[in-house]
Amino acid sequence: MKNKLALLALSAQKINRQHVQLVFVLVSLAMLVLGTGAPADGGGVGQ
Repeated sequence: MKNKLALLALSAQKINRQHVQLVFVLVSLAMLVLGTGAPADGGGVGQ
């Protein structure tokens, strides 16, 4: 258990600001691509 805790602490230290920014940019781009391909809302009644 102590070894796993030390490994988790070491992994947390390796995560730096650039990694977080890279993940944020990738998620933002994926959402943009999915939003671009979304159909427009027609707003018609009964359609």
